Amino acid sequence: MKRILYILFLVSFSLFAQEKTTQKKSEVTDLIQEGVNSYNKADYLDADKAFRKALASDPGSGVAAYNLGLTQIAEEKPLEAVHYFGKASKNADKKSLKNKAYFNAGNVWFHKKKYERAIEAYKNALRNVPEDEEARYNLALAKQMLKKQNKSNKKNNKKNKKNDKKKDNKKNDQNKKDKNKKDQNKKNKDKQGKDKKDQKKKQDEKKKQDDQNKKDKQKQEKNKQNQNKEQQRKKVKLTPQQVKQLLVGLKNKEQKTQKKIKAHRLKGSGKKKKQEKDW
Repeated sequence: MKRILYILFLVSFSLFAQEKTTQKKSEVTDLIQEGVNSYNKADYLDADKAFRKALASDPGSGVAAYNLGLTQIAEEKPLEAVHYFGKASKNADKKSLKNKAYFNAGNVWFHKKKYERAIEAYKNALRNVPEDEEARYNLALAKQMLKKQNKSNKKNNKKNKKNDKKKDNKKNDQNKKDKNKKDQNKKNKDKQGKDKKDQKKKQDEKKKQDDQNKKDKQKQEKNKQNQNKEQQRKKVKLTPQQVKQLLVGLKNKEQKTQKKIKAHRLKGSGKKKKQEKDW
């Protein structure tokens, strides 16, 4: 029997050679023996091939399945090994083979820290061979590790909950800050919009006032011009007496002008006659 120390407990990996029967060796028996020989030489690739051929020829062979499981362990394929240990425990004719299949499956689960599965596997190993002290030792160790794991998980869960609560509080605080910031930005934006609207309103009112002032000024200037015209018109307006005097003056001026014209004509006529007399 070949024994390998696995973590903190013993793992019993022993190859089962097919027992001889009174019948002629079958092809399956030869393939299993071929696989055992390759395994003992650490030629796990050839061992794997031989055991697979044997299992293909006889799917119900517990020995072929068990030995293939051991080969998967050697090839560092523990989960595949568990699969074949399961087939072996189901199809094995002898309790000793069932015991070892369950035992080694328990060792794989122990290595994977799946202690509950390991515990169940070791219990099944003991059900088939109650005097298996290695299985009993590993069962106790698995229970101890499960208890420790549960305690650690509980502590971690409590710590995680505390951290989650801190994260939630931090997240809530951040959300609150973000909301306040968003609200403040909205207020600022609304204020800017209101200020802009008020500014435009003031500009519109100023423009309207300027236009009104301009119109009022134009109206005032027009009124002033009208007043000036009225004042001038009032200044040049004459009383009837002044009009009469003005007409008399104009008449006298006209008479004087006519006299001058007449005198000028007479003077010119005298000169003409004198010249004719000289001739």
